[in-house]
Amino acid sequence: MSGDQTNSLPELPRTLFLELTSHCNMHCDFCPSDILRRPHGRLTDKRLRSFLDQIRASYPRIPMLLNVLGEPLLDKRVYSLLDELEREGRPVTLITNMTLLEDNQARRELLRHGNLTLAMSLQTATAESFTMRGYERMPFAKFFGLIFVVIEDKFRLGSSSRLEIHVASNHVLAHDASIQADGGLALWPNFRDEKEQQRWIAGMLRRLERLAAAMEKTYPEAFTAERSAAAFKYREHLGTKIALNRAGLPRDFQHLKDDVFWGYMALPNVFLVFKSLELWTRAPAFLRAVLPAGRFFYVEERTEPRPCMMADSFGLLANGDYVFCCLDYEGEMALGNIDTTPVAAVMQSAKRAAVRSNAMTEALCRRCRGNLFIFKTSPLTDEGSQAVDKFGQGWWPWEAGLDGVGGRWTNGKAWAYVFARIPARHIRLSFRSPFDPSTPLRLLIYEYDQATAGFAAAAASLPVSGLKGVRTDSEVSYDFSPGRLYRLEIDSPVFIPDDDLHNGDTRRLGLAVYAISLTT
Repeated sequence: MSGDQTNSLPELPRTLFLELTSHCNMHCDFCPSDILRRPHGRLTDKRLRSFLDQIRASYPRIPMLLNVLGEPLLDKRVYSLLDELEREGRPVTLITNMTLLEDNQARRELLRHGNLTLAMSLQTATAESFTMRGYERMPFAKFFGLIFVVIEDKFRLGSSSRLEIHVASNHVLAHDASIQADGGLALWPNFRDEKEQQRWIAGMLRRLERLAAAMEKTYPEAFTAERSAAAFKYREHLGTKIALNRAGLPRDFQHLKDDVFWGYMALPNVFLVFKSLELWTRAPAFLRAVLPAGRFFYVEERTEPRPCMMADSFGLLANGDYVFCCLDYEGEMALGNIDTTPVAAVMQSAKRAAVRSNAMTEALCRRCRGNLFIFKTSPLTDEGSQAVDKFGQGWWPWEAGLDGVGGRWTNGKAWAYVFARIPARHIRLSFRSPFDPSTPLRLLIYEYDQATAGFAAAAASLPVSGLKGVRTDSEVSYDFSPGRLYRLEIDSPVFIPDDDLHNGDTRRLGLAVYAISLTT
């Protein structure tokens, strides 16, 4: 394809994903590889060649990530592929679980490439958390030590490859506002607590600093060359997104996402990076596999239109299916297969245009951007009430000082969820209405249907009343069956405070709700 034709395409992809193989020699708790529905396999030579030829013509120099699922170093074609991609000037990132870096020849072959970012997925930084990787063929001490072997090889060989050490951070997962879980969501703890994490960071920084001094002394020419190259390459980001020393590290840098802080460059072109360990997917099969026993979950899909920058990426799975996003590891969006559909046809397709403008047209994206609710299911004994504390769409954030009580506003139509753990007969709603008492307010109750995995028509529509501007504790009757999920919908008119008060508050507000509970 000519350059003019390339320029006529829709906006070019930001990143290209290529899955050489979906096989992996680890069985990490936090990865969906072991529950993959599509057969594990290897990208055929024919499909690989077709993809490379098409992207070379249409998308030269766009960065490539040699990952979706799978361990790319299990496929020996990766070394000749890196040669080819380097010749055409394409930056490449390869994320490896590190186990195959034990091989001296593998390290040499990788470090020959100046276009390569080799991301070493340490993730589990302690012997205790390493058990989550499901890999018994290598002790943790040897696994951890491979990091320093690779770093020394980089300077011994005079390599200009970029190295990244990835360590998992649970901070984002623990503070994800779109996840509401009974008892919190303490999945995949990399460290027992914050103190252990701080001790590990301090020890790792000291070790990297000692290694830097040793590398500068032992390989001065390579070290100096890389320091000069890195200073030029990252000149716009040093001191902001990149720290060169401890003094330059942002406070709690391990909690920052990599779009804010890239990492600590402890040695030239060698980065320590804390990666946010989040839910890889909200697919039901994955959630069933990773959540503790005695939990029920529901994903409230996001429905309001929203673009997604991931549609600006493009990739190929090992079975030849196209994807826009590494989260679509099953090829759920059905973009086509390279055997029958050219790359350009997908990039120019109406489907891509639709997803870029509103990703919520796809179920995968609606789940990804939706709310996840996780409920304990064990009966509450000797309890006369159960709090309703899972809030979905239609709510403004919690205000601790709302009317001196604390609560949240609806935006006129708001959903709350409860998994009944008591044989309740009533719903108690504590709220304040800004409307005249004659204004219709309603509480609609929906029961979850296991067969359809959703909510059908409302099982009940109950009137609610309250005096204007006065806190009201209203109780309506409904029989709740223990062991079932319910959605409660609160409907009211809306008002805009700025219309009357001229206070700049342009929110559409409904009712101020302080508490909801089920009672026997």
